[in-house]
Amino acid sequence: MSARTVVLGALAALVAIGGVYLLIEVRSSGASAPSEKAIAEASGRPERADSAGSSERPPRIEDVNAGAKVRGPIKPPQTPDLDRRLAEKLAADGQAPKGAEVEGGTDPAVNPDLDAAMLEANKLYDRHNYEEARTLALKLLERQPGTVRMLRVVVSSSCILGDGETAQKYWASLPDFDRTQMVTRCERFGVTFTP
Repeated sequence: MSARTVVLGALAALVAIGGVYLLIEVRSSGASAPSEKAIAEASGRPERADSAGSSERPPRIEDVNAGAKVRGPIKPPQTPDLDRRLAEKLAADGQAPKGAEVEGGTDPAVNPDLDAAMLEANKLYDRHNYEEARTLALKLLERQPGTVRMLRVVVSSSCILGDGETAQKYWASLPDFDRTQMVTRCERFGVTFTP
């Protein structure tokens, strides 16, 4: 007999002994089998929980969208309330920058709070609104050139939109680490970069 066979046999014997031990312990503890009534109640609980809890659960997306009809293109959400309030305050103080008002609210690109405007560009990108994300990021790069966060939005959006020329132009301004990431991301969209 090989050593492997002996070890496997010993392990099998230990498992069998452990099973017998557990059986003896369970029987000696006085535990009894569940009654028919307990089994019936347990089997009915999931149905009761579903019917009682259905009003507390949020609706599923499939249920909400089942009757929805799409009419025309989906419009991007309005500019955040914070930007609108800031623009109103600046206008009241007579400090609103030229071109701050656009249809539907304040233009985030001229918002004095650069971080909020960059966040808006990221949100547009995350919502797959690549053209507007790129446009806003380009405006922000005019205000603060070399911002890596906005360079990434411009390069990535340009790759997705198939604009390799713009992607190449701004890719060259990125740090090495970000360039490497953009190479990988843009290859999926058929855009390659030349150093």
